[in-house]
Amino acid sequence: MIRFVFIGLPLLLLFLIALAFGALNKQVVAVDFIILQQQLNLATIAAVFLALGFIIGLLSMVGAYWVARREVRQLKKQWAKSKSTS
Repeated sequence: MIRFVFIGLPLLLLFLIALAFGALNKQVVAVDFIILQQQLNLATIAAVFLALGFIIGLLSMVGAYWVARREVRQLKKQWAKSKSTS
């Protein structure tokens, strides 16, 4: 239950805010890429960059998680070795 309160409710709130943002921002804007110009909804642009930010953040956290797991594994080996020698 506490996990839902601290993870589920904020995610639900962010989803509802994003839904309201998308509904209220239907303006079409010109986006200049390096080789072309595209007309896109403002909400679409915001959603794409939000997803890109989420993916970049997720990848950085996965990298940090792997480094931490490797360090824990090495420390467990050292602890087991020192425990067996004493």
